[in-house]
Amino acid sequence: MRRYRVDREELSEFLARQVRLVESLPAEAATAAADGYGDGLDDAEREAVWLAAGIATFIGHAIADEPERFIVAAQERCAA
Repeated sequence: MRRYRVDREELSEFLARQVRLVESLPAEAATAAADGYGDGLDDAEREAVWLAAGIATFIGHAIADEPERFIVAAQERCAA
């Protein structure tokens, strides 16, 4: 029997908030590419990488800083 599990509801709410934040940020990667800092990506690829990297960064920081936010005892919230 597992002792811990991912709190999917909390993770889902967190992801929704972070997606809104990342999507609202300016496209600094596109600006850097336009200024001559090439990354070999076209605009669509750059946007996809920007969004994915932003979300991955927020998730990684949150899990490292506050793992108890997303990892709970297996018996908690079982009724949900």
